[in-house]
Amino acid sequence: KQWYQRRVRASPEVRALCRKSSENLHLLVNETSLAFFRIEEHITKTVPHLQGISQQVRSVQVKAEGACFDQDYTAEFLSEVDIIPELQSVQGWVKNALVNAGKIKELQDKRGTT
Repeated sequence: KQWYQRRVRASPEVRALCRKSSENLHLLVNETSLAFFRIEEHITKTVPHLQGISQQVRSVQVKAEGACFDQDYTAEFLSEVDIIPELQSVQGWVKNALVNAGKIKELQDKRGTT
């Protein structure tokens, strides 16, 4: 047998794909108006979905860029905290306030009040 006459076992998915591709090529060669109709139909079905996905990607990209800017500004600020003595004292006050708030909450929990 010639190489093109050999039978190759293929999965049903591969056979369906080959059959559909063959039909599409036949349409494109022999019935161009129907082929272009199918192409137009495919585009009409897929473009709105792709536009929605594109908008979602843009939204995520904007959020990610905003988060990166926030992180950069925060890192820059934190590196300056060690340099400015006034900010170091404020940092200490905040730590003390958080400790005291925790102690108050513990006392309230022991008493059963909130």
